Amino acid sequence: MTTPELWQEKILQLTYEKQQLEQFRHLNELLSSGLAAILSSEQHDTLFSKLFDVVNDVIAYDAILIVQLAEDQRKAQVLASAPATLEPAALNIDANCPLFQQDLNLFNLAMLDWWQQQLLPLTAGYQSALTYPLHTPQSSYALILLSRRLGAFSANSAAILRSFSTFIASTLSQLEKRKLQEERDKLRAQQHRIEQSLLRQEKMAAIGQLAAGVAHELNNPLGFIYCNLNTLKHYLAQYDSFIGHSLSEHPDLAAKASALQLDYIRQESQDLIEESLAGARRARDIINNLRTFSHPDEKTMQDIDLCSLLKDTVRIAQTQVKHNARLVLDLPDIPAMLHGNTTQLGQVLLNLLVNANQAITNGKGEIRLILRSDSGQWLLQITDNGNGIAEQAVAHIFEPFFTTKPVGQGTGLGLSLSRAIAEQHGGSLTLASTSSAGSCFELKLPALETR
Repeated sequence: MTTPELWQEKILQLTYEKQQLEQFRHLNELLSSGLAAILSSEQHDTLFSKLFDVVNDVIAYDAILIVQLAEDQRKAQVLASAPATLEPAALNIDANCPLFQQDLNLFNLAMLDWWQQQLLPLTAGYQSALTYPLHTPQSSYALILLSRRLGAFSANSAAILRSFSTFIASTLSQLEKRKLQEERDKLRAQQHRIEQSLLRQEKMAAIGQLAAGVAHELNNPLGFIYCNLNTLKHYLAQYDSFIGHSLSEHPDLAAKASALQLDYIRQESQDLIEESLAGARRARDIINNLRTFSHPDEKTMQDIDLCSLLKDTVRIAQTQVKHNARLVLDLPDIPAMLHGNTTQLGQVLLNLLVNANQAITNGKGEIRLILRSDSGQWLLQITDNGNGIAEQAVAHIFEPFFTTKPVGQGTGLGLSLSRAIAEQHGGSLTLASTSSAGSCFELKLPALETR
């Protein structure tokens, strides 16, 4: 070989090596910038979109997808793809599929029976593919590049994809770590809610015991007060009769009685006793309610008039509600009979009333309770004109431990327990509507005639 030919060969070799170096430098730059972009992505969709952009910068394709093997290694699913239409629920491929065994450069997919059987109709319309298996500590994946042309991928494309494999596997590992961290954070948050709920339940149990003790201690002295007021009322009636008779028998006492405003005193005394008796009756009702809720009967099933139960519950809630909202009862003229547990259903009604009251923040609210017969059921609508429920919270309001209230003001169990009680009684509890103008809950319970 002559000297000019040697120089020409040397130049060609150096040119090729320079091209290779330029290509590797470009790949390194892509890997560096791509990794930074991917790691900065907060959303999974954005992460895969940037990963696919990096691959597309060096290898042209018509479609790309990452397939993940299920934990039992008997099924697989598309983890991400571009375009997004390549997302079936599951693929009938297992760990023995060649996709998870080795890298493949497939020139004509129509000639491969296993591909046609396992990957159609997912890859319909594509004629060639370039694949690479990826394995992480948590799972196994397959990266698949598709083209509508026969033999679209060269040996150089396969080599480039092979050089990208560690980068892509690292991306998938980062994704797995994020998912694990999210699951840990979710479990910790749930554990915290459970601990707070148990603490609150312990406090409520202590309050219940205290309420029962207070009710017991107050019951006897209140009985004396009520009895003495009735006796005083009887005595006052006798005094009043005597004074009236005396004034009619001795007209000369009328002037003195008028000067002493005796008629006013007689009437005012009667009014004071009536007001005191009304207050004593109210205190007696409160004590009876405290005793009922402190010693609930959770098992006894009996025929219940829902109208009466609603009225009783309203009386209990009235003390809390009256300064914030007006309660409006719209009940049928006939008893709303059903079969159930009075304490449990009373708990449901009270919880719905308290929730409606807490949704009202302007102190000028209205809570409307409408009870109607509906196809063999009693339909109770509890409507408030409060602030409504946030759209993102609607799907979760019946989940245990979910609450939108500040820490210490709610356990997140009220609505979930209420729905469970309604379903135990053969009924249902649903959120019928919500907006910034208020919310409406519907409680349905089987009427007695249908049981």
